[in-house]
This record gives sequence, structure tokens and C-alpha cells, in this order.
Amino acid sequence: MRVSTDERPALPQLIDGWVADGLITAEQADRMRAYLGLTGSPEEPRGPRRTPVVAEALAYLGGVIVLVAVGLIAARNWQSLSTGAQLGVVGGAAVALVLAGFGVPGPHTARRARLRSVLWLLATAGTGAFFALFADRPLKLDGPAVGLVASSGAAVLAAVLWWRLPVLAQQAAFVILTSLVASTAVAQLTDRPQLPGLAVWGTGVVWFALGWRAIVTPRRPVLALAAAVALIGTLMMLPADAGNVLAICTLVAVVVVAVVIRDLLLLGVGALGALNILPTVVTEWFPGRLAAPLVLLAVGALLVTAAVYVAKGRGRHDERSGHGAR
Repeated sequence: MRVSTDERPALPQLIDGWVADGLITAEQADRMRAYLGLTGSPEEPRGPRRTPVVAEALAYLGGVIVLVAVGLIAARNWQSLSTGAQLGVVGGAAVALVLAGFGVPGPHTARRARLRSVLWLLATAGTGAFFALFADRPLKLDGPAVGLVASSGAAVLAAVLWWRLPVLAQQAAFVILTSLVASTAVAQLTDRPQLPGLAVWGTGVVWFALGWRAIVTPRRPVLALAAAVALIGTLMMLPADAGNVLAICTLVAVVVVAVVIRDLLLLGVGALGALNILPTVVTEWFPGRLAAPLVLLAVGALLVTAAVYVAKGRGRHDERSGHGAR
């Protein structure tokens, strides 16, 4: 399929806008351009791409070098700095990264969105470090209180940056930080060790429901992200009996949903969850020597069967879509 010359100026801009809005990923955008026969756009030629790619790589490398330099300076002189100076170094680095993201030139293309996202993820991490230091030094908090202050401050910035750049990476940062806020807040209110994990699990379940209803997009990566958060929450509750039950139920639900909707990404998350959850649960419930290996063998065989089933289903779907496009 080839697009007429009159349509070429509009379609690349639309695709780049969809990437910036988080409706599609950068890889999906590249596949759409290849399928439509689009070789470039006025802002970002698709022909010789060596210079933009090199520029992006140099930007990443420069950012890493700056962080390493700041780390070396801090490591050698950190103890001699006052609290205000330490806060200034960490906070200044975070602010600089935020401003650098805003300073990425040009329109919202996939490459520029990716570069901006990396800078803002680093800025979010720096903001968390700033608030952790602030809670530890001037406020003199400890334990979960430091985590609550740090995750809350970083989550606020992550929400703003996700609003400004609605891509999956920014969304993932916000969801992870929100789960940390929930767990540290619960840890402040109770001494029961399983409840913070329950808060993380609840965050994952809520986000899964939002992704399932397509309130938060893109749907498939959102479901995988939410499932991973929920499974991590159940891991935090092991090896308590209630945690074991919740972990198994969540794991089964993730795998069943993945098979029903034929989603290999979600099935992969379930497989990783099984690898981490099942040994602890089986050892706790069936302490025999052969119990854990036999259960893992059976579950592994089931997961392989499910993966083959999902892959065949998706292959038939893609084949039918290809015939329809022709």
C-alpha cells in the first residue's frame, strides 16, 4: 500500500502526535510508517537517519557522564558539604534535568519524545532523592516516613510530567511511585508486615481495571504494567498464608486473562510472577523434597502450552488482518 503524495505531509504529523499522546508506541509508529510507505516528514526525514540517531546517542551519553561526574564530586566532598549545599546539589540536578527535557527542540516526534522521557525519568529519580534527603536531614524522620515523603514528592512530579508527556515510561514511573506512596503510608499506620504489600497489590488492581476499560492507554502495556505491580505486592506478603492465597489467585487471574485475550506480554508477566511466587508458596505448603520441583515442572509445562496457544491465536489473527489489508 502506498499513500498519495497529497497525503504525505499530514500522515507523519498524525503518527507523531499519536506517539506523543501515548496512543501508540514508537515501535508501532515505525511499523505504520513502513506499511504506509512513508519515507519521511518535513520535520524528521526518514531517509538518512544517521545524524539524528548519533545526536540522540550523544545526548544519552552526555547525560550519563554528567550524572557520573556529579556522583564522583559528591562522593569525594559530600561529608564536607552542609545540609543546604547537599540539598542544592541534588535538587539542582533534578531541576536541570526537568529543564533539559523541556528544552528538547522541535515538535513531538517519537525520537524527541523518547529523549525527553529519559531526561524526565532521571529528573523524577533525582526529585525522590532530594525529598529523601530533606526528610532525613532537616525533618529528621526515619524508616517509612522518609520513604513516604520521598515517594510522594517524586509522584507529584511524575504526575505532572506524565500529563506533559503522556507516554508509557512516564506512566510507569507514576504508577510505581503511587504504589510506593500507598505502601509507605500503610506502613506508617500499622505494624502488620503484610499490609504494605496489600496496598501495592491494590494499586496494581486499580490500574489494571483502568487499563481494561481503556481509561488509561495504551491498553496492552498498561495491563502488563498493572499486573506486574499487583504481583510484586503479593510477593511482599509472602510467606503468610493470606499472602500465599492472594498470590496464587492473582497469578492464576493474570494467566487466565492473558490466555483469554491472547496477550503474550501479559502471559510473560505471569510467567515471571510464577517463577518468583511458586517456590515460596509450594515450600511453605508442601515442605517435601520433590513437591516444589514437581509443581514447578507442571506449571512450566502449562505456561509453555498457554504460550503456544496464544502465539498461534495471534498468528492467525495477524494473518487474517494481512489478507484483509490486501
